[in-house]
Amino acid sequence: MTRCLILGIDHPVAQQIAEQLTDITVVGFAEAPVAGLSIAEQFNGDARKANTYLDAVTDVDVIYSDFIGMDVDWKLEAVFAAIRETGTQCRTVMRSVAGIDNEVTAPLTYAGITDTDEFLKQQRYAIKIVDEAELPYTILRPVALDPAASGAAQLINEGAPVPATPVSETAFVSVVVDEILHSTHLNQSIAVVSQ
Repeated sequence: MTRCLILGIDHPVAQQIAEQLTDITVVGFAEAPVAGLSIAEQFNGDARKANTYLDAVTDVDVIYSDFIGMDVDWKLEAVFAAIRETGTQCRTVMRSVAGIDNEVTAPLTYAGITDTDEFLKQQRYAIKIVDEAELPYTILRPVALDPAASGAAQLINEGAPVPATPVSETAFVSVVVDEILHSTHLNQSIAVVSQ
């Protein structure tokens, strides 16, 4: 059975994704234990240290990273060091943000981020880590997640202009679940906005 590791299982979006992955084995990672999750196993520890992930990445087929905020690059560097050490061959689906390549057609702010330039540098570097691992991946770059937004998600290929239209959490979760299950956009970076 397919085994999926969800990084950042303490985040609500990651938990919604886990709830929808009913036909595969889901394990999660958060720095501190999270109660009440209906997943097969949970791993905890310092997200910036490779040895924290050694057991978590063993025998996984796909990793979904819902690491958000600052230091995502540092965390993913540790994850991929553990992947190299264990010899795990897996696919990665990573949540990033739109705006890393100045592709958004209107100014953006990022919730909880005070240093936008540094935040975007970290996002770019995290994507580079995933890309250079030479393992299959998909980068999903929502403009923003808005619980009040409605409508289906629209996917926009890398390099095309992206409207500053937030996507609903529900629509984004559907996109992630589809990507985890079907690998529709292998080795692509896709912006996700509301239609």
